[in-house]
Amino acid sequence: MANNRVLTIDITNENITIVEATPSLKKQTLIHNVVIFETPEEGYEDGYVKDKDLLGTAIREQLNGAGITNKNVIFVLSSTKIVSREVMIPVVPDKKIAGIISANASEYFPVNIEDYVVSHSVLETVVSEEGEKNLRVLVVAVPQQMIRTYYEMASVAGLTVQSIDYLGNAMLQLIKTQTAANSTVMVVQIGMDSTVLNVVKGDTLLLQRTVPYGVNAVIAEVMEEKDVDASTALSLLQSERMITVDFDDDAVTGAFRYLINNIGRVMDYYSSRNPDKPIEDVYLTGDGALVRGIDGLFKIQLNVATKVMDSLYGVKFDDKINTQIYNPVYLVGSIGAALAPMGFLLKEQAAKEAGKGAMVACVAVLVLSILGSGAGCGIALFQNAAATAKKVKLENDINQIADAEVVYNNYISSQAELNDMLTLCDSTKISNEYMMEFWNALEGCLPENINVESIESSSSKVAITMLSADYDSIARLVTELREINCIENAFIASIGEKKNDETGEILYEYTVTCTYILPEYEATTEAPAADTSATEAPAADATDAE
Repeated sequence: MANNRVLTIDITNENITIVEATPSLKKQTLIHNVVIFETPEEGYEDGYVKDKDLLGTAIREQLNGAGITNKNVIFVLSSTKIVSREVMIPVVPDKKIAGIISANASEYFPVNIEDYVVSHSVLETVVSEEGEKNLRVLVVAVPQQMIRTYYEMASVAGLTVQSIDYLGNAMLQLIKTQTAANSTVMVVQIGMDSTVLNVVKGDTLLLQRTVPYGVNAVIAEVMEEKDVDASTALSLLQSERMITVDFDDDAVTGAFRYLINNIGRVMDYYSSRNPDKPIEDVYLTGDGALVRGIDGLFKIQLNVATKVMDSLYGVKFDDKINTQIYNPVYLVGSIGAALAPMGFLLKEQAAKEAGKGAMVACVAVLVLSILGSGAGCGIALFQNAAATAKKVKLENDINQIADAEVVYNNYISSQAELNDMLTLCDSTKISNEYMMEFWNALEGCLPENINVESIESSSSKVAITMLSADYDSIARLVTELREINCIENAFIASIGEKKNDETGEILYEYTVTCTYILPEYEATTEAPAADTSATEAPAADATDAE
């Protein structure tokens, strides 16, 4: 059993997570050891090992302290420098997929592909209405230099790199084992600096995005409010209910606004393409998942059932592991990487592995030729010539298919972008027209002695910050605002004093909030049909290549 054990190491700016497991996709995955410790300062940054000696030594000491003797390691990578994209390719044998991906990599990603290592994972076979089959493939590109830093660190730690995986794939591999075949869920891994989103139906990845925003922004708000350090702030967020279900209630809850708004936009993007597969549940993992009350905030703001993934089906922990300390929310990527890593290799390492395969093939051919020499050289030569001709023809056919695929992908990408722009334009038009109605009404009732400092508008609310010399004008304005037909619930949200630097006059600074009375909107055009090949990310996505 010990020979089947897998060692995974997941490094972030804050922590290094080590998991030793016996993985199983069909039976129970056994977790033998878990070690989590702080990442040494200045040792790591955004996916790169900055100090191989510092991190390598720290990892070696932790492994020795935990009694872990396994030397073959799978690293889990996460970085804003990693780019990913889902593409459609023709159905070809598994051994041909890498070649097609490699040939078209420069078309998939707007980077110098020579500086990247590209790997892939087949997501599903898609059948068109015409009965044509294609493969939907997740393609990920990782900077070559980033991978090299892990090899160098592994050498210091006394480890051998078995494989290198991408966090998005690792999450997918575990999520597939946690959800029902007929349910569609979104798993949100809230890290310190970024958040990874996966929409999964059964064992099929439908969408994957990264939002460059994590729980550090919320921690910073608590640090300022409570005058504490980062560690204490995180502990307070996890032990005390410091957030509510409404962004307007306090600054700490408001720090989640950017993240949840971006998640909401990704959900809208997904829904427009998959109207027949609505997201039924949201599962939270990662450092931010243990913030008290975060599930309630997500549920109210996103209007979808939400729960924290603090238990895992089909995963058994050794009795010595305290799951209160080593909560499963921290381990999704580490456990998932043990199941089916993508397998990024340095180019020279990949060439070495390919060379081994070629050597084995040559030996096999040599043995067969010796055994079969009595059959006649003439027949062998004839068969070889025929096979060579057939090989050349097939290669030409594949190249033609690959070229056509590039054109097809470009068309689909352009069509998807056009649909996105039309949808955005449509929704913006509605909002702007409605805000204009309110603005015209506001101009008609705004007293001359009131100055508007700012106005903020969303799809449901508008907030106006103004200056006035007296309370009476404020009261009159609020009264008149309540008579405007297009809004309701006009009230003073805050009021204070502000000194005019030029005149020395004391003015009253106040904010009035109102809620739009939204009209029923019937779309005049049908939503675009779901397109499984359209995989471009919304603008908020930091890791997906456009």
